[in-house]
Amino acid sequence: MKRVRRNFDNEFKRQIVESIVSGTSTQAEMAREHNISPVLINKWKKEYRAGKFFENVDSKDLAKLKLRIRELERLLGKVTLENEMLKRARDLNTNKKKDNLSIITSRNWDQSQGGAR
Repeated sequence: MKRVRRNFDNEFKRQIVESIVSGTSTQAEMAREHNISPVLINKWKKEYRAGKFFENVDSKDLAKLKLRIRELERLLGKVTLENEMLKRARDLNTNKKKDNLSIITSRNWDQSQGGAR
């Protein structure tokens, strides 16, 4: 039996690559979902970086810029999340220090009676 060869239009290829580059899905997820070889998706990514999926003459520059924007947006999101986690950790640490210094308990009684050192 002869195998039917599938053809994908440039818009579909661009959507697949952009979802991978933006970080909304992984290459493996897209390959499984659409029953496409990951090797073929790698080829599409190279073509996308070369600007093949855009119509205008300066498409190479446009594709590179769009790819760079998506990478920077992904990195900005990652840094923002890390920053929020660090702020929360700092606040938790500050609250612990305040709790330890505000009320004298049996746990810190010896420290409070030691005087200046």
